[in-house]
Amino acid sequence: MMYRLLLCGLLAMCSGCAKDHVKPPANLSFESAEREKSLLYVIRYQSDVDVLDFFGRGERVGMISGMLHCALADDHDFSVGKAIQFSASGLIRSDKNEDRKAKFSYFTRAFLSETSDNRSSERNLSATELNQLLANKQQIPCKVVVTAYGYKPYYSNTMNLPVAELLREINKPL
Repeated sequence: MMYRLLLCGLLAMCSGCAKDHVKPPANLSFESAEREKSLLYVIRYQSDVDVLDFFGRGERVGMISGMLHCALADDHDFSVGKAIQFSASGLIRSDKNEDRKAKFSYFTRAFLSETSDNRSSERNLSATELNQLLANKQQIPCKVVVTAYGYKPYYSNTMNLPVAELLREINKPL
């Protein structure tokens, strides 16, 4: 019992030791969205910060994840510990296409899904559900979230994804 109490105390003390990152929040600009497969959507965007090498090559930091999250409904809490109920999310990948002029171009293969509050279940949303969710929206907010051992989570500035472009892909015949 004493061992557990000491361990909990140590973890509580160290949780406040996470370092702040020194780079400013990235400004993201939306490029395009297209349906790749029946349930998978590719979102392309650019950044003024290299979010995949955010913590620097000189530091020995283990990046846990780099994700793009978009809120499809009215829940805009992008906090790491919070599950967004209706979202588009996926891993960030570098877009090394020679045609792209931007210094930092990325894409994310995202599923549009519903997640339970405790993250115990997730299901893909149908085209009908997505049309209902997005019916009265002009844009949806998205953020890049990067986590790494020893650092506080990094959040980009909000990027607005045009709903009309997403709905065009959702409603495109297979």
